[in-house]
Parts: sequence; C-alpha cells; structure tokens
Amino acid sequence: MPSRKGLRPLVVTRIRPESSDILSLELEHPGGEPLPPWEPGAHVDVQLITRQQRQYSLCGDPGDRFRYRIAVLREEPSRGASLYIHGHLREGRTVYVGEPRNLFPLLPAERYLLLAAGIGITPLLPMARELERRGAEWSLRYAVRGAERLPFRSELEELGDHITLHSRDHAPRLDLPALLAHPTLQPGLAVYVCGPARFTDAVEEAMREWPPGSLHLERFEPKAGIVRPNEPFSVVCARSEKTVEVPAELTMLKALEIAGVELPGSCLRGVCGACAVTVVAGHAEHRDSLTSDEASSTVYPCVSRSLTPELTIDL
Repeated sequence: MPSRKGLRPLVVTRIRPESSDILSLELEHPGGEPLPPWEPGAHVDVQLITRQQRQYSLCGDPGDRFRYRIAVLREEPSRGASLYIHGHLREGRTVYVGEPRNLFPLLPAERYLLLAAGIGITPLLPMARELERRGAEWSLRYAVRGAERLPFRSELEELGDHITLHSRDHAPRLDLPALLAHPTLQPGLAVYVCGPARFTDAVEEAMREWPPGSLHLERFEPKAGIVRPNEPFSVVCARSEKTVEVPAELTMLKALEIAGVELPGSCLRGVCGACAVTVVAGHAEHRDSLTSDEASSTVYPCVSRSLTPELTIDL
C-alpha cells in the first residue's frame, strides 16, 4: 500500500467541469496555510482516500500560494483514479498531495512554440500565461477532438491570437510534419509539447533533424521501447555504504526498499521522476520516458537497470 510520507492533506474546495470529459479540482490547506511554490511545468503526486496515487500537472496560477488546481481526464479504460474522481470525489473531501516537482521547466529561448493535444494543455496553459506576462514571442497550437472536449475555453480565449485551435470544428487540421519542417528557418525556437503518446511520438518524429535542445517534452504515459531481458546486478549505495543485489524479477527500486534503503517512488513507470538518483560508477540501462541522452548520469530505479554487473549510485 502506498505510503503517505511526504504528502500533505488538502481539501477539495471546488470541482468544475471544464469539458465533456475533464474536471478541474481546486485544492487548499485545511487550515488556510500557504502551499509550497511552483513554476509552470510542475506537477504533483495526488493520493486519493482509496490509496490510488497519480501525477497531475498544476494548471492554475503560480502566484496563488493558497490554491492548487489540477485537471483530470475521464479515462476509459481507467486504472481507477480517474473513474473515482469523476464518479465519487466530492467537494470537502481530503486528498494527499506531494511537493511540486518540475521536470518540464520553461527555459530561456528567443521564441516559443507550445504544442498540446487533449489533457496535454494542463502544463502548457500556465506556460502560455507566463510567456504573455513576460512579453515573449510565443504561440500555442492545441488539438482537440471537438468543441465539446475543449477545456479552459475562457482562459484560452483571453490569450487571443496567440492560440490556434485544431479540431473537427476548427479547421485546419494540425499538420505536424509541415509545421515542424525546415528547422534551419526557425532559429532560436523552443518547442514545448504535451499530450497522448501518439501525439508526442509524432512531434518527436517530425523534429528528428532539429538542433539538440530544441524539443522539450512531457509524457503522461511511458514511452514504448524495446528492452533487453532482465539480468541480475548489484547496486552499490555510495553514501549509505550498502550493496544490494537486484534479481531479475525485481526492480532496482523494490530491491532497495526491501534492503531498507529509503527512496521515494510514485508512478513506478519511469514517468514522474520521483525516484531519480545519480549514477557515479557503472552504466545504467535507461528504460524511463524522461531521459533523452543515453549517457545521462540520472537514473530512475523504478524501471531502469544496469548494463554493467555493478552500478554505483549517490544514495
């Protein structure tokens, strides 16, 4: 059963339908205390009374220190959390929320292109408002299936001509290969992307020839890939001076937990970044959906393994 260590109880103060299949939730401290600060791109772990735990992007106002807002898509099939939230969660109930984490920060650039599909608008909406506040050069392309599935309509309309909507009701269709062709003609452009796997995969494919660092991407689901068969290995914890054997049938995170080495875990799918540790010796096999450089010294033990018989981590 997931632990509530590091999570704070927050009260659901407002539940609002944003579209035919998306609800937004506003969360506040029961005593009215300020909440930890966050910046556009951040997400939080949310654990329900049922002990189901998921990660949701913060999509409210970072300047509001007393209220978090998240949005939840009704998924079918669902792993359970979205059906519970849409069918059973009520205002006044308590949920348990972790510290904001930002693996999708808004970095300095000359110009910005934000690309969203479906629920992927959630981390990009605060980015859009921040870029508008800065007076930056930016635009947002948003793909939805139809007008009835468009969330945050009034907030998007307030951003005016920066927004281009693509749906059955708003032509033209979003042509990613055409939009992202000729990277040499778009110097200084940073592309921020969030949405379903098919959408993010299509953007990655269209941007294969772009300069490194141009694409900034957040996934809600693990990236599909081919991995080697699991092999046993040893993980050496440099600071705690422990060596833990990781058998083929266990993840590194689980083996560390059994050995009494404390390390947070949340999504357990290599998506949220909660369990990140630094490799100081050996070579990791990156099986996560966050790493873009195979030489990265950051590893996510919930899914990743080792290419060498021994892997030393800074833990």
